[in-house]
Parts: sequence; structure tokens; C-alpha cells
Amino acid sequence: MKIKFLSEDALQDLRANFESYKEYYFKQDESWFQSYFNKDGAVLESNIDFTQPKFSFNPDFSVSDCENVKAMYDALKHLTVSQATQERLWTGLAHMQMRDYFFFRLKDDLEKKNEKRLKSALYYVNGTKRSLFVNVLARLWWVGYMTYDETNQENPYWLTEFFCSAEFSGRSVYFFSSNFTGNRTITKGILRALLTLSQEGHDIKRAHFVEAGRYLNISGGAMILDMLEEDEIKEMVEARIRKVFQFEKQLISQ
Repeated sequence: MKIKFLSEDALQDLRANFESYKEYYFKQDESWFQSYFNKDGAVLESNIDFTQPKFSFNPDFSVSDCENVKAMYDALKHLTVSQATQERLWTGLAHMQMRDYFFFRLKDDLEKKNEKRLKSALYYVNGTKRSLFVNVLARLWWVGYMTYDETNQENPYWLTEFFCSAEFSGRSVYFFSSNFTGNRTITKGILRALLTLSQEGHDIKRAHFVEAGRYLNISGGAMILDMLEEDEIKEMVEARIRKVFQFEKQLISQ
């Protein structure tokens, strides 16, 4: 099938008149969704083919978030970075072809009538870069894109699984909002370092991600990080985390 996305007029109408439309979301009013998106000019069909992702609807998000990152990225791996930054694409999918996932993942917020989260889950309200990791659908693709390791033929999602193992929503925002984490080489180097420490038995938490980012931001003033290889980033970050948190090197049991 072809991906459908919102027209610019429809996007602006939904954003501008959110107060008038919000109750339809809270009630999950299918008749309203059908009526609105069947209007002439509301929806445009792209020339991008895709197979509907087989989403997990496990209520344990620590399980389903990871599975859904894989499902989304597998289904839309062929998107270009430029296409994957488009608000009309993700907002359109959330309203139409992936509405069942949207309702599932926002279930608690819809029941609580959490207007702020509803808006940030649908629209870019935090600036483009941050919004990519706040939007309920875009973040699945972008976490997949940033953590997918095509060099690991056995399991290219090994770093994805580590990243998604805890605090998926929070990690997505505070880790990928940094400027340097727009570079996949740097991102994978950091994750490999933290995963090595985790495999040694160290409990990797937010503080370790934050320190890795802070250290590379400082280091970026003295060297061009984009010129470094993934292994070099890994070694730098691993050494820094060991020093700051006094993590002694442990043998990883086979």
C-alpha cells in the first residue's frame, strides 16, 4: 500500500483548532476520524510503498516499545532522512493508517485527558529535532534508524534492544536531543561502551548516558568528533564512565 499523509491545510486546521477537536480523540470517535479524513483535500497519497507494521500491543511498554521500534523501522527502512523528518507524514500515519497503535500507546493519556501529551504525541511542538523523539510514531523510526547496526548480520538490533531495555521514552528525548547524537557513528560508539559496562554487571542509568553526552560535548571543543571511528568513540566513553563512576573492568562471562 501507499503511505498517506496530511495536506498542509489539514495539518494547520488540526493544530489551530485542537481545542475544538480534542474530545474526539479522548472518546476515540471513529466516525469523526472517518468523516474528517474523507473530506476532499485533507489527505494526500504519496508514492511511497510500505507494508503495515505488525505492532506489538503488549501493555508492558518495556516489551512492546522495543518490538515496535523494530516493526516500524523494518517496515519503513527505505524512508530517506528528509522524508522521516516530515510532520505531515507522522501526523498523517497517527490519524489514519496507524491510528490503532496511536490509541494503544496513548491509552492512559487519552483516558486522563492529558492535552499536553496528546499534542506533543501528534504534532511538532518542541522544535523539529526534539519532536522527532517525542512524537509517538516518529520516535519509533528514529530510534531504529539511530541504533540499527547493519554490520551485525546476526542481530542488527542488538544496540536497539539495549537502548530500549529501560526508560524508553525518557532516554529517547534526553539522549537524542543532543547535537552530537545526530551522528550514527557517535551514537553507536556510546551505546557499545555502555552496553559493555552493562554486560559486566554495572547498572546503567540515566546518569551514565548524561555523563557520556556531557563528556563528548566537552571533548568536541578540542577535537572533531565526526572524524572519529566508532571504536574510538567507544573507547573514549568507556574510559570516561569507568573513571567518573569508578567502574572497575570486569571479565564478561561467556
